[in-house]
Amino acid sequence: MTSLGPSILRIACLDTRSLLQTCSKVDSLAARIAQQYARPYSIFSSQCSWKDRRTSISSRLRPILRIPNANSQIRIGARTFASQRIIKNFTDLPKDYDPESGLPFRTQPLSQNEALRIFGKGVDANTANRALRVLHGLRVSGTLEDPNSAQLKAPFFQDLLVNRGLSWLRKNVPVDEVQNAGLRAEQELEAMNLETLQDSIKIGLWRPNSREIGEGESPYGKSGLDKIREDEARMLDEKEKELEKSRNRQADEIRENTGTLQTGAASHVVLRRRGENKRLKYFLERAEILPETPPEMSIFQRLFPSGLVVLGTLIGVYVFTQVYTPPATSARLWPDMPPSAATVAGIILLNAAVFAAWRIPPLFRFLNMHFIMVPGYPFASSVLGNVFSHQAVSHLAMNMGILWFVGSRLHDEIGRSNFIAVYLASGAISSFVSLASFVVRGSFVSSSLGASGALCGIIACYLSINSGEKIKLFGIFPPDDWPSLSALGVLVFMVGVDVLGLYKLRSRTVDHVAHLGGYAAGIGSAQLLMYRSRRRREIERARRKEMGIVDRIKEGRV
Repeated sequence: MTSLGPSILRIACLDTRSLLQTCSKVDSLAARIAQQYARPYSIFSSQCSWKDRRTSISSRLRPILRIPNANSQIRIGARTFASQRIIKNFTDLPKDYDPESGLPFRTQPLSQNEALRIFGKGVDANTANRALRVLHGLRVSGTLEDPNSAQLKAPFFQDLLVNRGLSWLRKNVPVDEVQNAGLRAEQELEAMNLETLQDSIKIGLWRPNSREIGEGESPYGKSGLDKIREDEARMLDEKEKELEKSRNRQADEIRENTGTLQTGAASHVVLRRRGENKRLKYFLERAEILPETPPEMSIFQRLFPSGLVVLGTLIGVYVFTQVYTPPATSARLWPDMPPSAATVAGIILLNAAVFAAWRIPPLFRFLNMHFIMVPGYPFASSVLGNVFSHQAVSHLAMNMGILWFVGSRLHDEIGRSNFIAVYLASGAISSFVSLASFVVRGSFVSSSLGASGALCGIIACYLSINSGEKIKLFGIFPPDDWPSLSALGVLVFMVGVDVLGLYKLRSRTVDHVAHLGGYAAGIGSAQLLMYRSRRRREIERARRKEMGIVDRIKEGRV
């Protein structure tokens, strides 16, 4: 709790009639509130003069900037509980306002109990405070209805946060949103006009008039379009007068048919805002498969179906590695392409197809069920489907580039069946680990998708198998006589980066838990593959020792 000393000093030497006939330091915070004046900092001498008693309150409350004397005991820059100002007007918006950070909506943040009363279960106090700050900032900055304004990072329960947050703010923190939006629009229009004017002067299309412009005179001179408009207006007035005379004549003759003339737009065009297309609106409403609030489910109920899918995936890929036989060259779809390139290209095409499907509204419902993982209402199939799902071009391009660069090299070392098994197993395990982390923490306002978990498994498997090799970029840098990191060192560094991001950076857009799950799956897969390779070599050596001379001659080993 802050001291009342600075507050007492700020109301010292006020009018004696308004502050109980006292000139020295007044120990009442209510006196300062009564004057409707609160300053977070005050730097002035502790001495006061009786000559200033007759000045007005407004003149006495101006900021006093004087160097304190040597004997002064006042601490410069002392903070008080009135230092955090709640901004409600667009004109008071600070220059360093950031839409992602928002504005303070009250002096103290919400507690967990208050967040529970406002938003319900599934939303912690930090998420609630951040959402209310962003919403209050949008209201004050006049960008609440702007489709390009900052949005909360909660893809599926965003409507719940926004609606309940706005309802609470409008009730407890009143702001004139219409006025702020109008001021924002005027500011942007003025900036656009100024920019257009400056560009016109710069390229020589326009220059200011040297003579003064008279009252009512246009700075652009007399326009031919103005003359045409004046003629049209005059003709319309004449026609209107003739019609009025005609109606007056008919009124006397056919009084029983008189009525009210209703006018409307000639084109009868109704403008729609973006996103209000009827067909698109239908598909968007149909795609909303999630309830407004996360259903009441135990941890076991949320994780068990997804765990069965992961277990089935692991069993399936193991059986696939045992029964798969590489096809003959004539039976391949792309016989002229190396098997590693063909396999990786097929996975890339599958990811690109899902990326394109996110642009087709009739598929939104299917994709929301099977190709994105939501801890609040998990679908079991999404644990594997989200591995092939991307919504941003940059996300897709980065992941597929890593897959082509590392995946083709791992494929050449372990073969097609083992490569596909490692990719699918790493993706399923990383997704399940991420889902379990969100569910255990109770963070339901989140979602996850992307192939990064499977890629971490591919990278970890490749580096583990070649742990003693030195890493070179494009096979040439650094040279052999230069010091360089081994593959194992690179793997340890990458795992450390995700551990640091998990506990220190706490990024809201990177699923570090899924990455760590992918690394663990890749390392485990590498150990299993190396064990099977050693086992095959031991069996082969034992078989050769037991071979007779005839068998050796048949195999050409004599």
